[in-house]
Amino acid sequence: MPKVQLNGITVDFPFQPYACQEAYMAKVLECLQKKVNGVLESPTGTGKTLCLLCSSLAWQEHYKDAISARKIAQRLNGEELFPGPSWGNVAPNDDIPTYYTDVPKIIYASRTHSQLTQVINELKNTVYRPKVCVLGSRDQLCIHPEVRRMESNYMQIYTCRKKVMARACHFYNNVEGEFGVEVKPCFGEGEVSCPYYLSRSLKQQADIIFMPYNYLLDSKSRKAHSLDLRGTVVILDEAHNVERLCEESSSFDLTPYDLASAIDTVDVVLEEQAKVVQQNEVNAEFNMELASSGLNMELEDIAKIKKILLQLESAIDEVELPPDDSGVTKEGSYIFDLFAKAQITFQTKSSLLESLEQILQYLSGRKCEFDSCFTQTFLCNAGKMKCWFISVATSSNASIPFAQVHIHLDDSNQKKKQKTDVWSSSSTKKEKTLSYWCFSPGYSMHELVRQGVRTIILTSGTLSPLSSFTMEMQIPFPVRLENPHVIDKHQLWVGIISKGPDGTSSQYGNAFSYSFIYPTAGNLVRVVPDGLLVFFSSYPVMDKSLEYWRHDFTSRIEEVKTMFVEPRNKGSFSEVIDAYYNRVVCPKSSGAAFLAVCRGKASEGLDFADRNGRGVIITGLPFPPRMDPRVVLKMQFLDEMRRCGAGSQYLSGREWYYQQASRAVNQAIGRVIRHRQDYGAIFLCDERFTAGNVRCKLPSWVRPYVNVYDNFGHAVRSVSIFYRAAQEAVTTEDGVSSLCMEYEPKAILPKRPRIGLLDALEHSEKSSEDAGEESDLSGEEEQAENKPNPTENKRARAALYLATVKSILSKERYKLFTMALQDYKLRDDFIAVLSQLSALFIDDKNNHVLLRDFYQFIRPYHKKQFHEACSSLTGEGCGYKPEHGLPWEEQDLTTPSIGEKPVSAPGSCII
Repeated sequence: MPKVQLNGITVDFPFQPYACQEAYMAKVLECLQKKVNGVLESPTGTGKTLCLLCSSLAWQEHYKDAISARKIAQRLNGEELFPGPSWGNVAPNDDIPTYYTDVPKIIYASRTHSQLTQVINELKNTVYRPKVCVLGSRDQLCIHPEVRRMESNYMQIYTCRKKVMARACHFYNNVEGEFGVEVKPCFGEGEVSCPYYLSRSLKQQADIIFMPYNYLLDSKSRKAHSLDLRGTVVILDEAHNVERLCEESSSFDLTPYDLASAIDTVDVVLEEQAKVVQQNEVNAEFNMELASSGLNMELEDIAKIKKILLQLESAIDEVELPPDDSGVTKEGSYIFDLFAKAQITFQTKSSLLESLEQILQYLSGRKCEFDSCFTQTFLCNAGKMKCWFISVATSSNASIPFAQVHIHLDDSNQKKKQKTDVWSSSSTKKEKTLSYWCFSPGYSMHELVRQGVRTIILTSGTLSPLSSFTMEMQIPFPVRLENPHVIDKHQLWVGIISKGPDGTSSQYGNAFSYSFIYPTAGNLVRVVPDGLLVFFSSYPVMDKSLEYWRHDFTSRIEEVKTMFVEPRNKGSFSEVIDAYYNRVVCPKSSGAAFLAVCRGKASEGLDFADRNGRGVIITGLPFPPRMDPRVVLKMQFLDEMRRCGAGSQYLSGREWYYQQASRAVNQAIGRVIRHRQDYGAIFLCDERFTAGNVRCKLPSWVRPYVNVYDNFGHAVRSVSIFYRAAQEAVTTEDGVSSLCMEYEPKAILPKRPRIGLLDALEHSEKSSEDAGEESDLSGEEEQAENKPNPTENKRARAALYLATVKSILSKERYKLFTMALQDYKLRDDFIAVLSQLSALFIDDKNNHVLLRDFYQFIRPYHKKQFHEACSSLTGEGCGYKPEHGLPWEEQDLTTPSIGEKPVSAPGSCII
């Protein structure tokens, strides 16, 4: 694989990196070498994940080498074995530790385990083989059949713990002695050791640890997984979600339904324990064996838990709301005053949490009731109850200035159960929800820094605008990067549609009265080929639009493209999106349109590459709901912080409000360009995009291509030309570029047209015209026409070779294969393409023939070198002859007459 020298460190990369990839890796290395934080934006399709892995692991290896060099120098009395500055770039000299165990670990965190699986697959495409550990929950990693059948996470946790304590799980029992085994990213039924506990044990030895980033940002999760972050390198991928998660990890909502259910849970335990006590009184009288419920708690202690919950319920109900029921907002410290009324204090928290833990263990061990929805609900609510108290008990004074308590009417659909026992509250007041909301993601980031991390790198494809993003994080980011895309200008079209087909303006009022969206989208579906995405600002707006269009407009769209609508229910999302994908590629279809919502599942990391997303329509600016209490309080909090002297350290409420809309737009439009050979159009259908303060917040790779169209017809004409040009330049099938290239066009003879590696997959529009001209052929030309066409044979051979490679290689490795060919086409770098192909085909002897068969696509002046390389690597050459090295035009001149055997390289094709 090519080796790239960056910042004094050698990075092995699977192929020759693009300039933007080198710039990205250089910034990563700068963060690691200088022990500073960085925020790096690089669009989807620029190889961000691969760059992160290769650069960070190269630095880590260099760090280990620096330790080795120092040890050798010490044994040589200070003389270096290899004099020179080669080890001086990894870190400041006084920062290099003495022991290998002190080498900084890399913690790579992303939003979900599915995203982490993709990252680990990318790691397999590199030469780096670090010790890997993957942390996950029991839901992802547990392989015990009984535990996996549990529907509730709390039930899984406590069933697992019970089996472990009783040593009744043979998977856990096998973990001992397995500490040298490398943890795999995915675990199947055939595993003999418990992946969950094995990964927790192996994290101490791992070089790189993969985990969802809520494990890092939530202090409760960090403690549960015993994460030691001192000296670690923390990489947060897909970091556009970090702001929200930081706030949510320090927030909670306590609804009346949750509190009432928790009281019922404790009540059931109390009744059962009382029956056991009564039974034991009878047994003791007759000298019989005493019964045991498995819960080692006194009735008095259980009764105290119930009393505390009832007091908390009363304390919340006693809070008076204003006449308009808008809710009451108080400072964050009020949460301690409120909980103190229920005897929940820092002094009582330990005994309270211990009692709750015993109750949860007891509930998880109840026999024959796991299939009962009633029991599952109890266990879930008891677990929630423990989490509430932990959240408050672990709240430090440092978090109080960033949080507020909001008590408001309950707007959930769950109803509080009516109670009839004498313990129950008799209050007839309206039910209220207690919300404790943190409004500064900087609090969680400061907590990370206080853990002693070496470097924090936040990266994503959509972090713009970086200035406001870093301001929200409240920690310094000296290293910043807004990377360009790897695509060319002919692959992206961006237009602000300020007027519809009938001249209606796309200003805010009209956009949501449907008089603009209705005809605009109806015309664009006829222009955009294959798949089209339409993003609305919210579900209510999308629902109203569909209701308005239902009788007329929907049928007109479906005459051109089948419509699919993003469901609110996540369970049915996979079914809908799969149907959309299938419709796009259906030969009898002209494509499909997928209607979705900004900030919805479709806009968050879903892949609409190639034909699945040739265009995206943004129907408006997706501002957060302006009257939502949490949004109102967030804006007030930010304005207050600015007034209190924080100044430029905080956004204003209005700036934050606009930032949220811009980031949601950037995330949605990122669905349209997914890799180097992809192309598509972005339609910004809101006049507000023309404003400088909105336009400047678009991603840096989009801004240079933005055009404003006051005339809808001009926009349609422009994008139609764009699609025709893009389709000619880029082959849509397989998402790879056409690799045809004429090396010496002046000397190429028309008798023998050259074909490229992927030409066999293209269908020429001229075929019908050529068929009409066959009748004009005569004499020798007619005889030639009746002979087998060598061009068609070569075309078929190229198609067969490509199909074989695609069937053998994984999706990611096939992508590397096509990128290697593209690089060879553009740069004519024989060493690079040989290195890349060798990495793909040499490991498996069965694939050696694929390397040799590539000989037909090698340029003439490289054929001898390729033949010799194959002989060395596979033990067999490619049948090289001196005439194979002749320029194409000379091979054409030596081509024998029809019927004679040609002497040129068999099946030679131009890429």
